[in-house]
Amino acid sequence: MTRPLRVAFFGTPEVAVPYLRALAQAGHVLCVVVTQPDRPAGRGRELRTSAVRQDADRLGLPVLQPAACGDPAFRDSLRVTEPDVAAVVAYGNLLPPGVLGCPSLGCVNVHYSLLPKLRGAAPVQRALLEGLTETGVTVQWMSPELDAGDVIVAQPVTIGPDDDAAALFARLNEVGPRLLVEALRLIAAGCAPRVPQDETLVTWAPGLTTEECRVDWTEAAERVRNRVRACAPRPGAYTLRAGRRLKILGVAVVGPTSGTQEGLPGSLAETASDGYPVVYAGCGAVALVAVQPEGRPVMSGQAYARGARLSPGERLG
Repeated sequence: MTRPLRVAFFGTPEVAVPYLRALAQAGHVLCVVVTQPDRPAGRGRELRTSAVRQDADRLGLPVLQPAACGDPAFRDSLRVTEPDVAAVVAYGNLLPPGVLGCPSLGCVNVHYSLLPKLRGAAPVQRALLEGLTETGVTVQWMSPELDAGDVIVAQPVTIGPDDDAAALFARLNEVGPRLLVEALRLIAAGCAPRVPQDETLVTWAPGLTTEECRVDWTEAAERVRNRVRACAPRPGAYTLRAGRRLKILGVAVVGPTSGTQEGLPGSLAETASDGYPVVYAGCGAVALVAVQPEGRPVMSGQAYARGARLSPGERLG
């Protein structure tokens, strides 16, 4: 490394912790860690600190937890730490121009897509929902517009055919910290690229709504499978059975069930695939591999079929 940078690290959830550690191990001076305020969580609604705050405390790093990034007092506190660069990973809020202007060399952000594709809050989930076979990690210079900054470095990542959101996040998390360290190395050396994004190629990845997590059985089986992958394990795709929510955490596309004719979308087939319940889609069918009935733990589709008294022709929705 040409010289260590003074880095203000912005991050909140567990996914950001490996980045904080990677920057510390790379020899940069973490002059301050900025994370979300402690918030009530769990059944007892006790105040809980963020994963990044907990790790920063273990590393003995100074921490700021502003209620609002636009607060002039926070901006002054940040400026006092004299950061060269701010590195932002899943912080949870957009940074206002006044904060973006504090670091002397600028602010960088890690985004889980190959920008300009899939700008927004849910690039991993949207990549799976769209059935993409490739995504990636991008480190960009931050701008006031969401995910519109010039690109410093980017690396493609293959999406496996059986990846759900958790598996894809894990693969991206292996690439991202190394890529951020490389971006800061280039910045320290004074040779970090500024590659403008092609605005004609922009696609968007807003957060999934509750309704988007509900399985639409009129869709083709492969589309149903992609929806389940995108929502697993949290918040989980779901359907309704007898008015109660049934989370569907894993499915497999299956061919026509032997001895039966095509059924109505959402209806249960007369026979199961290796003990897994089979549900007809708009085109094709899926076997329910992993489910979570309302108020129950996650279980295999086989276990669910044994205890749920499923009836052939019964409709899910």
